[in-house]
Amino acid sequence: MKSNEENKTLLLRWARFFVGLAILGLVFAFFSSGYSPPGVLGEVLRHNQENYIDASPLFYSEVENMAELEEGVRLLRETKNSRGSKF
Repeated sequence: MKSNEENKTLLLRWARFFVGLAILGLVFAFFSSGYSPPGVLGEVLRHNQENYIDASPLFYSEVENMAELEEGVRLLRETKNSRGSKF
């Protein structure tokens, strides 16, 4: 049988979990609402919305020549490592 102290600890853990879950839900709801902050802070968001610009991370990951770019990066790293660079 659990002691009263263990029950309080377990209850506190569950309470913190649900508070954190509620905060995550509120943050998600806020950002998905389409609200943009006033002034300079929301200028980029408003500009992108007005001009129908999709600035999501998925948009930037859709690079058509990604295989060529990755090969170039691999070659640069090999060249750098062959020269004995520490960085």
